Amino acid sequence: MLEMHQVVYRHQASSFELFVQRLTLKPGITLLVGPNGAGKSSLLQLLATARFPDSGIIRYDGLGVERDLAAIRARIGFVPSGVELYEQMTVAKLLRYFAELKGGLAAGELEWLIESFHLGDYRSLKIKTLAQGVRQRVALAQAWIASPSFLFLDEPLNALDTLERLHFTRFVAAHSRSRTIVVSTHEMNEWEAWADHVLWFEDGIPCFYGTAEEWINGLPVSVWTGSVAKGAYRRYDPAHLLHIRPEDGYDELRLLGSRCPGAGFEPALMTLEDAYFIRCRYRTGIVGR
Repeated sequence: MLEMHQVVYRHQASSFELFVQRLTLKPGITLLVGPNGAGKSSLLQLLATARFPDSGIIRYDGLGVERDLAAIRARIGFVPSGVELYEQMTVAKLLRYFAELKGGLAAGELEWLIESFHLGDYRSLKIKTLAQGVRQRVALAQAWIASPSFLFLDEPLNALDTLERLHFTRFVAAHSRSRTIVVSTHEMNEWEAWADHVLWFEDGIPCFYGTAEEWINGLPVSVWTGSVAKGAYRRYDPAHLLHIRPEDGYDELRLLGSRCPGAGFEPALMTLEDAYFIRCRYRTGIVGR
């Protein structure tokens, strides 16, 4: 369990301030969402001990950085946004290097990492020769060294192709039960099937933290789906249009509304991304400082 109490962090190069009065992150996958500049990356850096708060307390299963920093870091896996790797090292050597920082590799761990992240064809190649997507897989692999209890992943699907994105989300889900995993993402639909919790950040503060089910419940409008004549979507308020899918002779729409928009429409299953749009549009769940 990860606990934050009265945490304040001020960015020295700007007027940005992050403030978390009280927050307890539970095991499983938490999606960290919010607009650009909301403080998501700053929060992950604080949680990963890459930065330290100006005041307040962060506890990792009861451990605090003031006394237990080395022990905490040994239990953390972190993939920052735009991670840089040592260009002259091979994939295998780089993973061994990161492992040494955590006390070394367990028996068979290197092979498990290389297999799990589809790096077998690249193990002897230098990082500088790799495509961006392969580099990202190396960065993701190093985060899993020593079976961390806490994983903080900042846009981890960046640069991955479609199949690798699907593989990685499934991999994270399969290894999430005993871990606290926080994933910053703008692609909520890709994590829809696996998310346990949602943490919504805006202007440096948490506006919502709860289960995925709580995230989509209690909203002021519903989602509706239906077919209209070609081009007839123009008669609907653009602010209520979630999606338009052109078909042969008609358009398939997803709309927001407190009641049925008209004949031919029926209630649609609410997605996490729908709920994010609604909460931003209607400012539902915003909590002030």
